Amino acid sequence: MSRFVRFARLGGLSLALSLAVSSARAESPEQSDPPFHFIRYNDDFSYLASKPNPNWWERFKYMPLASTPFGPAWLSLGGEMRERWETYQHINYGLGKVQAASGYLLERFNFNADLHFNDYLRAYAQLGDDRIFGNRGATSTTDTNRWDLFQRFVELRAPNSPFGDRPSVIYGREELSFGFQRLIAAREGPNIRRDFDGLRVTDHIGDATVDILAVQPTVNTAYAMNDSSNRNQHLGGVYVTTPLIGPLKADLYALNYENNSVKMRNISGAEKLETLGARFFGKEAGFDWNAEGSLQTGKFQKYNVQAHLLAVVAGYTFEDVSWKPRIGFSANDASGDNSRDKTTIGTFNAMYPRLPYFAETSILVPSNIRDVRPLFSFTPVERVNVVVGYDMLWRNSTTDGLYGSGFTLLTNTNKVGGARVGSEVSLDVRWQFNEFLQLGAILAQFQSGPAITNAGGKDMTFGVLFAKLKF
Repeated sequence: MSRFVRFARLGGLSLALSLAVSSARAESPEQSDPPFHFIRYNDDFSYLASKPNPNWWERFKYMPLASTPFGPAWLSLGGEMRERWETYQHINYGLGKVQAASGYLLERFNFNADLHFNDYLRAYAQLGDDRIFGNRGATSTTDTNRWDLFQRFVELRAPNSPFGDRPSVIYGREELSFGFQRLIAAREGPNIRRDFDGLRVTDHIGDATVDILAVQPTVNTAYAMNDSSNRNQHLGGVYVTTPLIGPLKADLYALNYENNSVKMRNISGAEKLETLGARFFGKEAGFDWNAEGSLQTGKFQKYNVQAHLLAVVAGYTFEDVSWKPRIGFSANDASGDNSRDKTTIGTFNAMYPRLPYFAETSILVPSNIRDVRPLFSFTPVERVNVVVGYDMLWRNSTTDGLYGSGFTLLTNTNKVGGARVGSEVSLDVRWQFNEFLQLGAILAQFQSGPAITNAGGKDMTFGVLFAKLKF
């Protein structure tokens, strides 16, 4: 079946789902540091056009240029600076080619320009410089990228039409983040965030938000102005967000993924996947919930792929109690492979998940793993949030290994027995000092189980101090 036919079939299915359910506008929740968005091109400072006396900072967020028959032309400037000091003891659990590492510093500088030619045409660019100082102890492709255009796209927004509410078309390089970022994420934890090249169409049909994708991830290099599209990978499909009943909302998606350079069962080749999924989320009377399920089918070499992901985050916040404590938990079940099956591969490929995914050590992705993580959080003073977690992890299949970023098999983990991966206790403290500056500290200790120690791995300790300034 051709890529176009698969894409059309997936798109038609997801579009039908979006038209079947709607009652009130609902966007997928995203992380945010007010007044800024997690994805910075979503910042909207057009309201400053009518403010009579903007302060010095607001003058850079809305700079009027001209008046046109199609609306005002204006420019918004901004950026981010992040300093993040990390330290590992036994990075990657000591597996593979690792060295003893002391602390190292990650620096991220991003500067963005958002130019609105009028109400219908926009251009966005983000220039960035990301570097590492010190010895990480293991190879990483997400540490250094000197002065590159991480994002650059044009957006054409149509007038209101019978088919939707001002549909828009974006072409170029942009960050993507959908739902709870289990499958498509901007990758905030590492130094270099993830970008995609290609086309995205966004529209509102009734009260549903619809995104249609045809993109490729970028390949980051350490050299200036040298990033390119990864021609070995393709991502397409449709992602829909819609309300259901009362506080209950849903994401519905159908995604087509191709990767011509995958290694499983000691074989390298192309993997072609179709992923259908749904996420149900909301908040009501102190309760919050976020449950997602994905079914994955496709082909890898001569094998059929049949895999799944089930994930949930839920909790209750005592709003009327001092410190507003929240008791919650998260759990995941990502299928693994039975290497004795000669026709089917069962390893779930999360494609482009957020990092960290499970807990703060930021090594494992949701492939051949299940976990349960009780969580307790509270706000001891205004703008300070503390999260304490204890994560317990197991392999789904002892004939399949453990996987890290980029769907990379952790050394020798597919060759040893033992289901228990280990447990991690973590402490995460974040202080939103003001609307611009966030300070934080993270400490995590991972006690490795037989699935790691039998492969030669060790316990791992991880620490972080960071400061993030958005403007």
